[in-house]
Amino acid sequence: MGSIKDKISFNPFPGLRPYSAEESDWFFGRDTEMEEVYTKLLNNRFVAMIGSAGCGKTSLINCGIIPLVKHTHIDGELEWRIICFRPGNDPMGNLANAISEELASSEQLTADPRSIQSELTDNPEGIGSALRKFIRNPKEKVLLVIDQFEDLFRLAARGKKEIVSASVAKFVSLMVEVIDQPDENIFSVISLRSEYIGDCSRYHGLTQLINNSNYLVPELSPENFRKAIEGPVVNMGARIDSKLVTALTCDMGGRAEHLPALQHVMMRTWARWKQLDDPLRPLNISDYDSVGRLNHAMSEHANEIYESLTDREKRICEVLFRAITEKSMDNKGIRNPVTAGTIRNIAECSSEELTSVVDKFRNPSACFITPQLNVPVTDDTLIDISQEVLIRLWERLGDWVDEEAGSAKVYLHLSELSALYQQGRAGLMKPPELLVAIDWREQNNPTLPWAERYNPAFERAMVYLRTSERKYNEEEANKLRLQKKRIRRIRIIASGLGVILFVAIGYLVFTIFRKVEADKMAKNTETLLVMTVKEKMKADSSAVVAREQRDLADSVAKAASEKAQVYEVKSEKAEKIAAGAIRRESIAVATTDSALRAKQVADENAKAATDQKIEAVRLRMLAVAKTLSVKSLMLQDQRELQALCAYQGYLFNRKNNGFANDADIFAGLYNTAKQNGNPQIRNFLGHSGEIRSIAFIHGKNEFFTSGSDGQVLRWSLNGDEKTFQVVYSGNDVINVLAVSPDDNWLACGSENSSIKMIPLKGAEKGFELDGHHGKVNSLVFSLDSRQLYSAAMDGKVLRWEIAARTYTDVSTGLTEITSIDISWYGNYLAGVRSDGTAVVWDPN
Repeated sequence: MGSIKDKISFNPFPGLRPYSAEESDWFFGRDTEMEEVYTKLLNNRFVAMIGSAGCGKTSLINCGIIPLVKHTHIDGELEWRIICFRPGNDPMGNLANAISEELASSEQLTADPRSIQSELTDNPEGIGSALRKFIRNPKEKVLLVIDQFEDLFRLAARGKKEIVSASVAKFVSLMVEVIDQPDENIFSVISLRSEYIGDCSRYHGLTQLINNSNYLVPELSPENFRKAIEGPVVNMGARIDSKLVTALTCDMGGRAEHLPALQHVMMRTWARWKQLDDPLRPLNISDYDSVGRLNHAMSEHANEIYESLTDREKRICEVLFRAITEKSMDNKGIRNPVTAGTIRNIAECSSEELTSVVDKFRNPSACFITPQLNVPVTDDTLIDISQEVLIRLWERLGDWVDEEAGSAKVYLHLSELSALYQQGRAGLMKPPELLVAIDWREQNNPTLPWAERYNPAFERAMVYLRTSERKYNEEEANKLRLQKKRIRRIRIIASGLGVILFVAIGYLVFTIFRKVEADKMAKNTETLLVMTVKEKMKADSSAVVAREQRDLADSVAKAASEKAQVYEVKSEKAEKIAAGAIRRESIAVATTDSALRAKQVADENAKAATDQKIEAVRLRMLAVAKTLSVKSLMLQDQRELQALCAYQGYLFNRKNNGFANDADIFAGLYNTAKQNGNPQIRNFLGHSGEIRSIAFIHGKNEFFTSGSDGQVLRWSLNGDEKTFQVVYSGNDVINVLAVSPDDNWLACGSENSSIKMIPLKGAEKGFELDGHHGKVNSLVFSLDSRQLYSAAMDGKVLRWEIAARTYTDVSTGLTEITSIDISWYGNYLAGVRSDGTAVVWDPN
């Protein structure tokens, strides 16, 4: 019992770091590969081990090749020297250091690395000369192990490109030369990631070496996979439950790039099992579950270390990991080694503070970053992610990578605009682009050391942003000032019109009152006139009756006549007064109409001012909506606030009649839904390369896709299944797809100018249409599905009769039409020329 406890104190799983040569007893599952690589090495004196990241190339060298070489006898004696190193950003210097360390460890000799490097660089024979000079035994064989050979190309972008490229070329030529010398007892094995094969092709000698002797590291077979899990446990005298092995196999899912994650979760599982101090109990599912299983163990472990940091150290940690990771062209997180000095300048911290954080993440129990713990950290030390699988499995790091990529994108766009502005080819930034840039500046607080990694013109970009911001603030202030002035002027005009209206109404009342008085006076005059006429008639009657009293009557009549004249004069005056009253009434009515019209104009001006104010508020709220939606994209660590900003931006946009399909608004909603697991967001995985074209079947929830892998797949949106049907697979890359309106044909335009016709119904066979002499860019069917129009890089537009399989050139008189579309009734074609101009014509 005691011996078992003593034995299990050692953890047989290295985690994210590779196995070392001293740990070969715990390395299982690669016996066949060891022998094959070893044989190639002895036969050719060189072998390039090629494989994907994390497939175990370094462990295979350390635990397979090096032990076999060490036990290789020459004339009954062991006469091998093994020199292992990584090229890094200084291949000559690192090789010199490795030679010096080998001499010191084996013979207790001291050799200055600077003198070795001088021999490497100054002597035409380079590596061979240095080894002969500093390794004295002429019979001795040397094995150069160059781990992670891709460093030569991965780090070539650092420093001055022409100097680095020359350094890489010289190192490669020296290595090739020493292998090509038949009398040299120098052997070499390199490990190389498969995606960097293209970089090796630039060097003819290196290409010949790789072609003559290379080994593509295969994935572990199911049997070897079980050995890799069970072997170290059994060799330690412990046991492992078969159900745990099955669970690990299922969680791996055949993904070779997750082998480092497997080693890490087994290291954590072993540590958990050991902590429970029950050596007779086998490792089982409960131990595996307690550390988070394969998909979460690494994230939980990294978060434990992160949460143990102080707030200051957490900030340094975020800067560190954002600096040593980046996004590739295919939007995947990849390693990006950076010197400690650069990280320290970006984080604005001391060397001691940075080293403290680095040590916690490169501790042997974690090994999340390199170099190893025994390597001192100086400003020139390269800090790197140990395995890229950490980026995919540590959620916090994935968020940091996305944030850094987004921040770099904004800065690069700002730098580009500032350069164009300096050249007079662009103006200052405007909302909403300006608001996004300002928000980026406030959130990220960019500094010169950070910006120099992407574009050195940091001050120019910041001055451009500040100038744009100042101009925008001045324009907004001026708009607000003019708006206030306009409103104040409208209020003054409205007040004046109100006074005029009040005076007009008063005058109208006064006029009406005068008219009433005139009417009364006219009525009294009329009554008096009637009475006068009656008196005259009475006088006439009295004159007839009393003729004898003529004189007296004449005198009375004369007096009455005079009185009647007086009354007539008064009547005329009354009539004039009445006419004047009527004229004044007309003037009053006209004045009232004018006042009413003035009031109406004032009301319309007030309404226009109100409408302008409402429109200004609406536009402002739409700008706020866009800002909220864009801001939500940057709040990756605050899910609830992210969702609130995205949804509030959507509500503001809808309430204020914004564009219904605004891309900025729905970018925030889509990102939030994606982050929180919306079932409506579905990813369809089937192609191994980029997607070239998508075409839906009319009226159905089915569609076709073509990819650069040469396949055409048929998908269904019905149900939750994401299976696909391969309708075409070949060497030709399908560039464009089109489905006929009657759903009978699928037209596929290829890179080699042919058009493949695939039947979708019935028993008809497919066929090819050949008529173009360049890549087919556009395909469109006529409404009756009898004809097919095509455009290609040869500039022609052809109309195909599908039944007869013949074509007519309908681009006569037109040149370089590379893309087309057809009107609904088929009577017009629209085309785009290679120079960007468009043309519409009748093909008939």
